[in-house]
Amino acid sequence: MRKSTWLRRLGLVSAAVALGLASTPVAAHADGYDTPRSATAVGAGNTYAAGLAAAEQRARAAVLAVGHDCAPGRYYTLLTYMSPGGGTWVFRSTHDTMCVD
Repeated sequence: MRKSTWLRRLGLVSAAVALGLASTPVAAHADGYDTPRSATAVGAGNTYAAGLAAAEQRARAAVLAVGHDCAPGRYYTLLTYMSPGGGTWVFRSTHDTMCVD
């Protein structure tokens, strides 16, 4: 009996989190951010953190190159290459956000 109660609570928490994530773009829309923008870029660095940061910065810069004010948005980043010695890390990052038109 306790296990089914725990599973039910887990389901309710999951549903609440999903509802909160789904409503995030609506809240951004209410603040005047009504134009969706997305850009993908590749970045590399000599460490994991440097490669990740370079890819995300380039994707964000590509979105902002249009010249509009944008919300922080979300990044979807994928490691595409790591040299055998770990000296080069290459990432592809997509930045999705809402901007003021």
